[in-house]
Amino acid sequence: MFSPETFIESERCISGLIVSENKTVDDINRPGVMESRSQSSLNRLLTSGPFLLKALNQARLEMLESVSVTRLQPKGVLSIDDSLLTHYGRDFDNIAKLFDPASQSYVLAHDPGTLHYSDDITGFPLLFQL
Repeated sequence: MFSPETFIESERCISGLIVSENKTVDDINRPGVMESRSQSSLNRLLTSGPFLLKALNQARLEMLESVSVTRLQPKGVLSIDDSLLTHYGRDFDNIAKLFDPASQSYVLAHDPGTLHYSDDITGFPLLFQL
């Protein structure tokens, strides 16, 4: 799915997401890096990567299905999680004014929905949609 250069940027992105406290492109690009690279390369990957997210997710699901520990089991459970991610600014793509039942008020937020699979051994997201 990735060219050698895109694969390097993808590795850096995943590592940065794991270890970075702040999830900005600059902070994701910075931690644990042996070689100095411009954050603009990571930014290009995230905003206009040379792959389709649907195809990338399908490849991820096929990889999970190919491993016995993560293969979907007949007694597995599917759950849907709909969580508000509140923001304190208006300069976000797809931001909306949504009702937050926890605070009983309207907030600026994203509303991601996740379909999650779980069984006695493993659990992972199957699909994600904003």
